[in-house]
Amino acid sequence: MYMAEIANIYRISGYYIKVKTKIPFIFECRAYKVENALEKVFSEVGSRHRVKRDRIFIERDKGIKTINAEDARNPEFLDMNADDFVIYR
Repeated sequence: MYMAEIANIYRISGYYIKVKTKIPFIFECRAYKVENALEKVFSEVGSRHRVKRDRIFIERDKGIKTINAEDARNPEFLDMNADDFVIYR
């Protein structure tokens, strides 16, 4: 029998380098593990801003945080905790 896993909301902050300029970012995503959240950051930031993975840097101490849905900046995460929220597969 499988135990239901609960996805956490991660806030990941860092910067990427493009044309010798540091550009900071804050990215929020929902994932089961930190590794999955980091993969999503590298994928999304690299795709949106055309930056290679070796040019994306995550802050060392405060770069990865687990946050509550109420603290999230993205309004999608607030809706996920609603009683009538259903994911159809």
